[in-house]
Order: sequence, then structure tokens, then C-alpha cells
Amino acid sequence: MKIFSHFVSSAELINQYIVINEKNNDAVMIDIPGCDGKLIELIEKENLNLKAVFITHNHRSHIASLGTLFKIYSPKIYAYFDTVASFKAKEVKDGDIIKEAGFEIHALHVPGHSLDSMCYKIESALFTGDTLESGYISETNTLIEKELLVNSIKEKLLSLDDNTLIFPGHGPLSKIRIEKMFNQDLLEANIMISS
Repeated sequence: MKIFSHFVSSAELINQYIVINEKNNDAVMIDIPGCDGKLIELIEKENLNLKAVFITHNHRSHIASLGTLFKIYSPKIYAYFDTVASFKAKEVKDGDIIKEAGFEIHALHVPGHSLDSMCYKIESALFTGDTLESGYISETNTLIEKELLVNSIKEKLLSLDDNTLIFPGHGPLSKIRIEKMFNQDLLEANIMISS
């Protein structure tokens, strides 16, 4: 497995990822905030067969270039809801294991930032969108949503192997172990929830 990171310098500075099966050059993409010349050049230069796009959540900034992508390629779309930006998607639910590009992709529903927030685990890589980032968790609109998010992260993400690499939608990479030790949002929430 090889992972390419593509940085989209929109107003929100977003990461998107292409995960490649080196045996056959089949690939999946995580989110599609941008589809510029650099991304297309990467796909073409590596001679990739783009099989699917996995949407972490249906916020405009993470799906902004879906239409552009579909003018060139025709991958499947996987998301929590069956429609993403007027495109039909295959619905993904918590605990699903999707087989694409020769990978087993484990879907984890982690609501809080949005109802449809999904994380995807491929081997030892965890793609978290806005759910969990290096040093903090995503924004929520209410305290109830924040508690839901924190509990979901603890139950579904922090229970993964400590060496699981986190590939977030924003910011640098991290590891589960590092987030357990240093994520201030989780540490503060732990004090609030347990008291």
C-alpha cells in the first residue's frame, strides 16, 4: 500500500489522499476538495485505476471537486448518505467492510461534527476527515454533539492499535498513541465527562 497526500490550499487548507494498491495500481481516494492539474498528473503519471472515492462527510469543502473529477474519471462514491452533491453514492454504515482496489476498508461512523461523519481504516492507516486531527477534535454546534463526538472517538478510534496512523482532513499526520497522550480537546473532555 502506498499513500499519496494532496494538499488543497483553499480557504480551509484541506488534505486529500489517494491510497494505491501497488500490485495492480488500483486506487481509492479519500474526499475530493480539489481536482487540479497536480492531482490529475499524479493519477496519470502513476497510471492509476481510480476505483472509488470515500467521503468522510458531506461538507462542501470536502466534496467541492466531485463534479470536476467525474468529468474525467468514473469511480464509485461511498458515503453515509446515498447522495453526495447530486451524485448517487453507495451508503456506508458503521462496521461495514468494503472491498475496493484490493483493500478491505473498514467504515467507522463517528457523528458529532456532522451526522454523517465517517472514518475509514485501511490496514494501519485511519482517514479521519474532520473528526480527529493532530491535537484536537472537530468543531460541534452544541455541547451534546461534542459529548457524542468525544464518546464516539473514545469508543471507535482510541480503541484501535496505538500505532495506527491518523491521516486527517486538516493539518499534520498523527498516531492514536499521540492523541491519547496529548490531544487537549480529548483530555479536557475526559475531565468534563467524568466529573
